[in-house]
Formats: sequence, C-alpha cells, structure tokens
Amino acid sequence: MEPQETTVEAAVENLGEPVELAAPPPPAHETTKPAATKPVVSAPEPAKSTTEPRTEVAIPQDTPELTNEIWNKVTATWQEYFGEGKKANVTIALTVIAAIPVLIAASTLLEFLDKLPILPSIFELVGFGYSIWFIYRYLLLANTRKELIDTITIWKNKVFG
Repeated sequence: MEPQETTVEAAVENLGEPVELAAPPPPAHETTKPAATKPVVSAPEPAKSTTEPRTEVAIPQDTPELTNEIWNKVTATWQEYFGEGKKANVTIALTVIAAIPVLIAASTLLEFLDKLPILPSIFELVGFGYSIWFIYRYLLLANTRKELIDTITIWKNKVFG
C-alpha cells in the first residue's frame, strides 16, 4: 500500500504498514556462547513537504514619520506629567523603578528559603500564629476594630496628606 500524496495522512498510513524484522545470519562455527542480539526495527521516514509556506510582510512606507510621531507623543506626555515644577512625580517614578530590583531580589531569596527542608513549615506556622493573634487583637471585639480603623485612617492621612 504505497500512498500517492506527500501529506501527513500518507505518512500515518506508512506507519501502519507491517515492518519486517531482519535477524543476523547464524555464525559459521561457534566457539563461545553467542551474545543476545536484538532485531533492528526501522520505521519509514515521514514524507517531507515539497512546498514551503509563504509569508508576506507589509512594510509601511511612512515608518520614519510614524516613529517621529510616536516619539513626539511620548515626550509630550512625559513633559505633561514630569515637567518642570513637578518633582514629586519624578520622585514617585524613581521610587517605583528602584523598587523593581528589590522585589526581584526578595522573590529570589524567598524561593531559596522555600527550597530548604524545614523552613517552609516554620514559615507557615509563624504565619498561622500571626493570623490568629491579629484576629484576637484587632478583629474580635468592636472597640479593637474601631482602634484598627482609626490607626489606618491616621496612617492614610500622614501618607496622602
């Protein structure tokens, strides 16, 4: 059964055909015990496609103008938010940018500690204990909930003004 097409279906059909096993001929005379030989099984090669897919990429002709337009929009937006006299925004932006490597380092450290044998269990126990204490201290009674809300409000006023 020889397929006429070079498609995936034809290759699958080839795989379904029986394969003959070739055994080596016996030696002429034996002086030692022969080693066990395994028959060699070879699968047919999958059919290769004769056509290559074509991909056409449309390149815009006004690329420099488009790039300049995008750059002008970016610089205008930057000047609008971080222009002269707006140092607080620059400080916030630099703080956020500086925090990224710190967060990456902290994540790497926690991944390392998580791989140590007993520390993850200890961390879970400490977290569970802290959660129980926090519930007992701040959430169980009405007057302590009021204290927590007041503390959060004072903190928000200090931070955001």
